[in-house]
Order: sequence, then C-alpha cells, then structure tokens
Amino acid sequence: MLKKFNILLILFLLIFQSCGLRDDEDPVTARTTFIPPTTPDLVVFNLKSSIIEKDLNNFMKCLIDTAFNPRKYTYSADVVSQSQYPIFRFWAIGNEYSYYRNLLTVTNPQTYSDVIFTDVTWNIVADTAIFDAKYELLFEHNKTGAPKRCLGALRFVMSVDTRNLWSVHNWSDFKNTSTDTTWSVLKANFAN
Repeated sequence: MLKKFNILLILFLLIFQSCGLRDDEDPVTARTTFIPPTTPDLVVFNLKSSIIEKDLNNFMKCLIDTAFNPRKYTYSADVVSQSQYPIFRFWAIGNEYSYYRNLLTVTNPQTYSDVIFTDVTWNIVADTAIFDAKYELLFEHNKTGAPKRCLGALRFVMSVDTRNLWSVHNWSDFKNTSTDTTWSVLKANFAN
C-alpha cells in the first residue's frame, strides 16, 4: 500500500511539475487597428491605418469585394497621369493589390508612412457615401525616382455590401495645382 502511495505521489509530482508557467511570447503576427467598416468614416480610418501600418490585407479590405457587392471597382487617375501612364486605362482591383504589395516590398516596416486628409466633405445618401478631400501621402520607400510625398485631391464613392460593411467602389484622383505629384504617380511607379 505504501509502495502504491509513493508511486502515485511521484506521478502526481511529475505531472504537477510539467504544468508550470512559461514566459510570455511575442505575437506571431503584428496587431492592426482594422475596425469592421459599419460606417463610411471607418473605411477612411481603416485606409489611413493600413498606410501607417503598411498592411496590404487591410488596405484591400477598404476596397470593394465583389463577392458581397455587385458594383465593379473603378479607379480614375488624374488627367496628366492618365495620358502619361497607359496602365490606368485598364486599372482594376488587382492593380491596387500589385501596386501596394510592390510598394511594401521596397519599404522598411519601421519607416514613416501616413496619409493626411484636409478640407473633407461627406455626402451620404442611403447606401452610398461620397468622401471628398485634399490629401498629403507620405511613404518612405527605397525606390529611386518614385515619389515619397504625394499631394492632390481624391473622391471615394463608397457603398454598403450584403454584410452591411462599407467599402470604396470608385476612387478618383485629382491635381490641386499643376505642380502636384499625385497618388496616381506613386501607383504607376509600383504597378509592375
């Protein structure tokens, strides 16, 4: 009986010993600030966050998902970029993915990036929202000859999908002044 008790005690101590606490581990993936876009302003917040955090997946979540919305994604570059860069004739959602992925591959994750919106106006009617703003986009990448600072104005036309989530289905880019280097120029430089 004493022998059985000693064996059980040893087994219990071995099992208990293996259940000790361990040191904390860093997360495998970075945390992001993406918020489900249940209102149009959250789309703009998420887009800004995806630029700051350099997060391709969150950037793409700001654009329309045709699995849940019948509208087609369209992008209109500023007039000068339309004539200078033929790629904009057929720009589609896949080009957005390629441009941003290519931009991130030549960018150190620790460098500064942000988009600042000013002179913001909203027009929301039923299931459509229009966001107009001037912007300054800053992106510290390592590609020679490509702009790191872009200025212009944009219009996002957003709609709500079958999940009741908002996203951009039409993006138009404009120059404020003739000397502006717009977001379209950055997209063209990283399109391929």
